Amino acid sequence: MDIAQEFNTWQNGYTEKILRWVPFYQELLSHAAGPPFSGTEPRQVLDLGCGNGNATALLLSQFPAASFTLLDASEEMLSACEARFGNTSRFERVQAYFEEVPFDPQRFDLIVAVLALHHLRASEKQRMFAAIRSWLKPGGVFRYADLFASKSWPHYQNDVIADWKRRALQQGTSEEEWAVLMQHHERYDFPDSFEDTLAWLRDAGFGTVKINWQSGFWGSMAASV
Repeated sequence: MDIAQEFNTWQNGYTEKILRWVPFYQELLSHAAGPPFSGTEPRQVLDLGCGNGNATALLLSQFPAASFTLLDASEEMLSACEARFGNTSRFERVQAYFEEVPFDPQRFDLIVAVLALHHLRASEKQRMFAAIRSWLKPGGVFRYADLFASKSWPHYQNDVIADWKRRALQQGTSEEEWAVLMQHHERYDFPDSFEDTLAWLRDAGFGTVKINWQSGFWGSMAASV
C-alpha cells in the first residue's frame, strides 16, 4: 500500500483520528491557517497536502473571496473536500504528489502545509522549498506546521516518540491505533529539525523566516518572500 492508498483508508473520521493521534493538532492548525495574517489579503491560496480540508476551512473563514487550490495524493481526501466546499470554480482540486506539480511561477499569495511535508526526505524538502518560493508572488507567505525532529538523533525514541505516545494515549488513542500509527511513521515519515528546516527555507530564498509557535518538537513556521 502506498501513502495515497493509506490516506484513502483513513479518510472516514479523519479529523477525529488526527485529534487523537497528533499532539497539539489544533494549535498547529490554528497557527498555520488561522489569524492573524499580516500583509495583503491573499487572493490565491494553495493548501499542500490538504487532507480533508481543515486548513482550507480556517482560511476560507478569514478570506471568503479567495480562490483555493487543494493538492493531495489521496482521491478520497479530495472527495471529502469536494463534499465539504462544493464543486465550484473557487476550489481547484489536484490529485498528485507534491513534487509532481509544476505550478506557474508567482501564482499564489499564500501557501500552507499542515502535517504534510514530513513525508519528504531532506533533499526532497529542500527542492520543495525552492519550488514553493518560486510559486509565491512578491510579498507572499508560506506557513508550515509539523513535527520538527530527526530520526537520526540517537535519543529520538526517548525524546520524541515516548512523549508523543504518552500524549496520544491521553487523547484517547488505543494501543492498537498507536501500533498502526507507528508503522506508518516508520515507513512514510521523515521529519527534520527546526534548525535544518529554517536553514533550508533561507537557502531557498525566503527573506523572513521565523518560528511562530512551538511546543517541544511540534511547531509552526512562517516564511515570506
